[in-house]
Amino acid sequence: MAPQKKLHRITIANVKKTINGSDNDTVLHTALMAGIDFPYACASGNCGSCICRLDSGKVSLLPRGDASLLPEQIKAGQTLACRARPRGDVTVTWLGRGRK
Repeated sequence: MAPQKKLHRITIANVKKTINGSDNDTVLHTALMAGIDFPYACASGNCGSCICRLDSGKVSLLPRGDASLLPEQIKAGQTLACRARPRGDVTVTWLGRGRK
């Protein structure tokens, strides 16, 4: 029997929306499935286009490219939405520019 997914509230501060997301899905995937035009390019942790500030809460990061998120950025509270899985309710603010 597969473990049950835990649902968390994910708030995207840029668009003032709160959505429900699973701890098995990334912040980016959850936002896109909810129709939020979250900025991204590769969705695999290599480009840094989806970098955001973790305003509150905790995430776990999936493997990513070393240059896409530096240790100093993590210490400053930044994360990659495409690699970040919520570990409780979270609020993020994307730092990149939205797609035109």
